[in-house]
Amino acid sequence: MTTASGRSGPPAPIDLIGADRDRALDALRQSFTGVYRWHAKRTLREADSVRAIEVDGRIAAAALLDRFDADVAYVYYLFVAEADRRRGFGGLLLEDAVDRFRSAGARVVFAACGAENSAVLRLFGARGFRPVADGEPRVRDGGLGAWGYRRRMWIVSGELLLGLRLAPQSPGGDPLRPAAGRA
Repeated sequence: MTTASGRSGPPAPIDLIGADRDRALDALRQSFTGVYRWHAKRTLREADSVRAIEVDGRIAAAALLDRFDADVAYVYYLFVAEADRRRGFGGLLLEDAVDRFRSAGARVVFAACGAENSAVLRLFGARGFRPVADGEPRVRDGGLGAWGYRRRMWIVSGELLLGLRLAPQSPGGDPLRPAAGRA
């Protein structure tokens, strides 16, 4: 594959800033319908960061990213244009997002998707995300419980909250499990 820079290999994600974010609208429209399309369009304009894959001068895929605070990050939407699916762009953008969040000091990344969306669940699962259990201890207590963050995530009925701990809560602890003895 030839990238926008003329090199061979997978394209590097780019930032979409300001009005340039509208370049992702075509891929977004191909990926969502109904309330999801409405919310994704709104989030495209409001997200802290939009990372995208550009192919032949058009946006083939994008990730809408946010930071809730210094420790907690969120992947609002990850979408790929129909003609560009199964080319690894979703995985490339997800890995880019996780790397950027980790480098910026985030300890946990969340995302949500429909419980029936097996392709997205496999994509996130292959990169270490797991479903967040109801009643799980809060992030600051070593779990992935999203207490206090769910209202900002716009999770709707039928969606699963997924989480990935980027750094253990305490040195030597299991990065995906709460510390022993915590409820």
